[in-house]
Amino acid sequence: MIPNEIIDQILDKIDIVEIISGYIPLKKAGQNFKTNCPFHKEKTPSFVVSSSKQIFHCFGCGMGGNVISFLMKYERMDFIEAIKMLADKTGIALPRSSVGGKKKNSFAEKLYDINNLACNFYQRDLTGEYARAPYRYLVQRGLNERTIKHFRLGFAEDSWHGLLGHCKAKGVEPDILGKAGLILQNTDTGNWYDRFRNRIIFPIFDLQNRVLGFGGRALDEKTMPKYINSPETYIYTKGRHLYGLNFSKEFIKKQNYAIIVEGYFDLILPFQNDIKNIVATLGTALTVEQIGILKRLTKNVVIIYDPDKAGEAATLRGLDLLIKEDMNVRIAILPKGTDPDSFVRKEKRPGFMKILKESKDLFDYKLNVLTSKFKKGEPRGKAKIVEEMLPTLAKIKNAVLKSSYLKKMSEALSVDEESIRTELRKVRPDTAQTYPVRVDTGNSSSENLAELTLLAIVLEDTSFIKRIEKELDFGKFKDKSIGGILEKIGHFYKSGKKVSPSHLISYFEDNKIEEIVSKAVNIGQTIQDRNKGFGDCIRHIRKRNLKEAIRATSDINEINELLKSSISKN
Repeated sequence: MIPNEIIDQILDKIDIVEIISGYIPLKKAGQNFKTNCPFHKEKTPSFVVSSSKQIFHCFGCGMGGNVISFLMKYERMDFIEAIKMLADKTGIALPRSSVGGKKKNSFAEKLYDINNLACNFYQRDLTGEYARAPYRYLVQRGLNERTIKHFRLGFAEDSWHGLLGHCKAKGVEPDILGKAGLILQNTDTGNWYDRFRNRIIFPIFDLQNRVLGFGGRALDEKTMPKYINSPETYIYTKGRHLYGLNFSKEFIKKQNYAIIVEGYFDLILPFQNDIKNIVATLGTALTVEQIGILKRLTKNVVIIYDPDKAGEAATLRGLDLLIKEDMNVRIAILPKGTDPDSFVRKEKRPGFMKILKESKDLFDYKLNVLTSKFKKGEPRGKAKIVEEMLPTLAKIKNAVLKSSYLKKMSEALSVDEESIRTELRKVRPDTAQTYPVRVDTGNSSSENLAELTLLAIVLEDTSFIKRIEKELDFGKFKDKSIGGILEKIGHFYKSGKKVSPSHLISYFEDNKIEEIVSKAVNIGQTIQDRNKGFGDCIRHIRKRNLKEAIRATSDINEINELLKSSISKN
């Protein structure tokens, strides 16, 4: 649908490191960048991004590809959406016919459609005859009709099969509703039932305004748990999204700072009162992925969590992460017994803006928290404050700012500045580690590894493709995908066209290709002697092919001919 020439132009203008680092933090590791894989849980980073080849690959789960592949996997975009986003970034115009067609009916699209169906159902039920109490509850919380519609708030009736019955009538099977996290199955009876019952419903959106999942709040303070949220699904991962960002992103850009709060109402009430540069975490501690999303809009944030012990702890955790990601952080402190929701309801916009203006910088806030916990007038208290303060200060990248804070702490605690610096040197700084690239062959046999290594050599030096064509038949490769990739490279080589690994991927529709190419790229960087590696692989593949040919025939004359041919080639 989109000419490869256009895709090539887009890939030429896009830096995969810049795009991926906008979502997750990357650390330099030799000639590549490395981090924990965003597609599976791991403790040791195995997700590698190559700036020179414009490829990513995870040696843990095997996922890999180019920048288009990353956006499709991470943002759950289809191919057209990913290309359109990159085209917008580069200013390259796409042919109208290529973006005007109907999206392919992927599994992700089905989940988006089902979530939208559920959202409409919950919205309808909020205004139904049995929903007077829920609607009145929202009005009592200070929400007006315009806000309720804007955020598409709804109500799940007190029924075990309300949504389930509605969706069944629309031809939606329970199995996919379960995969969307909307219904649950009784393990004893096998019967399905609604996840959300007798609760106010808050739809959670992505940046394209698609419904990812839902939060459900009880109508009274006695019902526990107070909140029930959608589980993680194929399209929804809590730590990768911020509630309300689809509504607030342009305001954050314009005002060049973001306000971070905890809950749904904590965001909605300020937004209604014209405080629109605001986002909320989704029932989790602030994550590096969420910070990465914000960094694309601004480097300045104000945290305003509840002024209780839990809110304080969440603020301190978020504070360290934000500093580590080189964000400028301030902390706004509300009066005890309030939260952003209740405070705005009472004090309106002027009162909230006053709190924001009085926000403290990271040093003053944390020092204040620590001096309330430890006695700063006693030696052990001073030592404990310094001990807990230094890991935060160690994360500050600006040397002048760090030095200023050290001097300020010295004065606040009446402690010699050099003594504090001595303790700071004991704090291990966060440095980018380098890791040896390991070849994870997964289910690959040694024969397939030899073929993959040949591809790796060709991706490093395309001229090797001529030698492969002389020595081997691509059609006889064990891995047909590798044979097909090499054949495509050979075609480009003959026509005089140079194609990078990143570009090469976009010439194939098979998702397996992107993982093969990305794995080969990383193998290629470990090969010391390409000529020796090439010769070893050729001999290995020939020997394998000879054994298979001999096994396939019982004709002694044919076997002799095969052996003679093999000896002459070697």
